Amino acid sequence: MYKKLFIVAATCAAIHASAQVPVSSTFQIGVSADINQLTNGYQLDTLSASQLGTLNPYSGSLSVQDSDPVNAGHSVTATSAASASWVDAGHGSVAWRNMGWKFDTVTNAEATLNGFVLSAPVWSYTFKADQNGSFHLNYDVRGMGDTFGLLGLQIDWSGVEGGLSLINVSDPTTSGTFSRPLVAGETYTVGLSNMANVFVNQDPTTRSGHMDADFGWRIQTVPEPTTLVGFAGLVALSLRRKKQ
Repeated sequence: MYKKLFIVAATCAAIHASAQVPVSSTFQIGVSADINQLTNGYQLDTLSASQLGTLNPYSGSLSVQDSDPVNAGHSVTATSAASASWVDAGHGSVAWRNMGWKFDTVTNAEATLNGFVLSAPVWSYTFKADQNGSFHLNYDVRGMGDTFGLLGLQIDWSGVEGGLSLINVSDPTTSGTFSRPLVAGETYTVGLSNMANVFVNQDPTTRSGHMDADFGWRIQTVPEPTTLVGFAGLVALSLRRKKQ
């Protein structure tokens, strides 16, 4: 009896399993720090990677500091770290850590992170839907310290209904679920862009803040009617054998 029920359960799992086709993905972070925009050079560092048709994980971290050549001990530092991984083509996660800055300066200063440096998402994933269904992305963003200028993020979506802006100039802290429909045979791209960018024009100022975020996404498919009929038949057959 247990063996027969296990066969039905395994069949059910196969029916609902997601077999999306991965097309490509990108991973990009960047940091820039400039303590005196007109008279002093700036510090910039970027990291980018991409892949076609594979699901290898990404990770990286950056930190740059620009110091004031006139006022010793005054500086601005920008930091950024992120990672992304796949359970399979239909499930995965992305994490952002320590995306922010520290100011200790008596001169004009600015720090720029990610989207504004590279004009591209921190992470993007392009896939082809094998069945009708839906895409779901849970997001949890936390701002810490002086959060002004961290701004938050933009969820990019190439399909129907488009993306979602979660920008807040005062505090990026937010959480929720982003959902969009999928049509079998269509290709979709989802992206997560960090919009942080801050300029300080105070004399003097000492401040620091950063943003962490966690994203978990999944693709849910809708079985074709013929598949559902076949599955219903398997369940009926199993129940009949169980009674016998």
